[in-house]
Amino acid sequence: MRELTFALEFKSGVDPLMDVCLEFPQLRADSIGSAVRRDRFWNVERFVGPDDALERVERVRCGTDTPQAEMTATACGADRHHELLERSPSSLVTYSFVERLHTCNSVVALAARHLDLGHVFQAQRREECQEWRLLMRSEANVDVFYEAVGEHLRDGITLHIGHLGEVNRWDFDSLATVSLSSKERDTLRAAIEYGYYETPREVTVSELADRLNIPQSTVSYRLRQAEAALAEGYFRESAQNDTRPPEERLNEDPPEQTDA
Repeated sequence: MRELTFALEFKSGVDPLMDVCLEFPQLRADSIGSAVRRDRFWNVERFVGPDDALERVERVRCGTDTPQAEMTATACGADRHHELLERSPSSLVTYSFVERLHTCNSVVALAARHLDLGHVFQAQRREECQEWRLLMRSEANVDVFYEAVGEHLRDGITLHIGHLGEVNRWDFDSLATVSLSSKERDTLRAAIEYGYYETPREVTVSELADRLNIPQSTVSYRLRQAEAALAEGYFRESAQNDTRPPEERLNEDPPEQTDA
């Protein structure tokens, strides 16, 4: 597996969500997501910080009267669906599902367009910086992806290229405690067994529904619920905030190997 890292630095007034991070330096966010298809993407993001900052985040992410973040200079016609999964005085978890990615030139849209499907995004928001980490099967079209991101970014957003190489450390929390309903679990297991998550995909949602003899909408709903639960569980016991500067984390050396 290969690992690609980069960071986006935002000026004030460019992105509503990053503006909240700039206003509240103690606010931090971690997310994980993946392209389901070339034109669909899911993401779960966990925000930790003071209650007034989280209220702002909730209004920006889930409010209907708040302008959606536009990362690129070109207009985006994607359909965004946001849901609040969890809310406490100190944390907030949202689930997002984006359709019609082909109308966008965002980072996730360009990755879905140019890179091999099956990649996983991990991102962190800290003040003016959003750091991205991408786990993927190969380096195919990485140069095209980088060039496209730099070309389409809005004014006020700066791209900082990190590194490309073998995965040397992938923060992964146990998902053993994630709770799925029996129907969600059975549907997810069938999707895996029939090759729904293979690249290229060996079965469509419609074909999977026919094999399971249940409506296509039911299969799609159960898979989305299971994916959201698994992604949320990834951050349920997240590590403590790493306070090192972005450039240090992005360019850290692999850990030394020791004999067993």
